[in-house]
This record gives sequence, structure tokens and C-alpha cells, in this order.
Amino acid sequence: MTAKTIPAKPGADPAGRKVERAAGQVDAGAPTGSGRRKPASHLRLPRRRTTATTMFQFAKGLSPLQAHDLVTAGLPVDRARELMASFLYIDRDTVLKAMGISERTLQRAKTADRPLDSNASDRSLRLAAVAERAIEVLGSQEAAERWLAAPAIGLDQRRPIDLLQSSEGTELVKTLLTRMDYGVYA
Repeated sequence: MTAKTIPAKPGADPAGRKVERAAGQVDAGAPTGSGRRKPASHLRLPRRRTTATTMFQFAKGLSPLQAHDLVTAGLPVDRARELMASFLYIDRDTVLKAMGISERTLQRAKTADRPLDSNASDRSLRLAAVAERAIEVLGSQEAAERWLAAPAIGLDQRRPIDLLQSSEGTELVKTLLTRMDYGVYA
């Protein structure tokens, strides 16, 4: 019987045992999933990275009491601006309308260094939570935003983003997303 030679996996010695590496050390020959090697700089995390996913998820990570406290204290204007910038496919005016604020109000709050009022803060948190849920159900930010901005059959041909202006409308949108997630459209 002849012995087969099994090629060693990246990150393992020739005997097949896992080799420990120091933090930041990269196996230059290791595949990264895309077929290309990534530089070692991909291991460093930026100080504060505001992507759509992280911005939408900030509302998801809050307990109900934390969300209540944030609404009553007022959402910081910088967070509201980050939320608006997170939307890539929905125009700014539509997002502002869903958040319940005008561009001028946003500018005044920024110069006065004061948070948004409780109504705008509540609507902003609802928008972030629904956007995150839509991303989970539909699989991508683009699909979620396109769905939010298009008339939906399950909402009597109304755009989901327009219904986020009230708590009842938000519940209708959340219910439809749950039904879509389970495959129940009727």
C-alpha cells in the first residue's frame, strides 16, 4: 500500500496541524474567498465606519427602554445626518419626509447643537428599524430601498416609506415584511 500525499492547507504545517499566527500576520497564499489576496491592511478596523448596515442596525441593538430614552432625550443631529446619508437609492427629500423633519430644521438643530425633537427622533428610529428589517428579508440594501420606495400590493398600492410617518403605518409595513419573510403574501 502506498501513502498518498495530501497537500497542506493554508495555515497548517505539512502534517496538517493548524499553525497559530500573530495578530495581523497574513498567509500570503491563503485564498480570501474572492480568489484574490487581500493586503494585511484589511485586518485593521477603521475608527468609526458608518455604513448603511451599521447605521440601520443602531436602532436594532437598542432595548425598548434605551430606545425610549433616546427618543425622549432626542436623537443627535449627527446620527440623523448619518442615517440620511445611509440611504443610497431613496432621495433625500423622501427620507426627510419619513423622518418628519425639514432640511432647514436639520440645519438649525446643527448650528444650535441641539438634538432632534421626540417626534423626529421616534420616526428616525422607526425608519432605521424598518430599513434594517427590509434588508434582512430582501437580502440587500438596494432591494430593500427599492421595495420601500415602490408601491406595494399588500399596502393597497402605497409606498412603504410613506406609511412610516405614523406608528400604525409602521406596524402595517412591519407586518408585511414578516409575511414576506414567511412567504405569505395573501
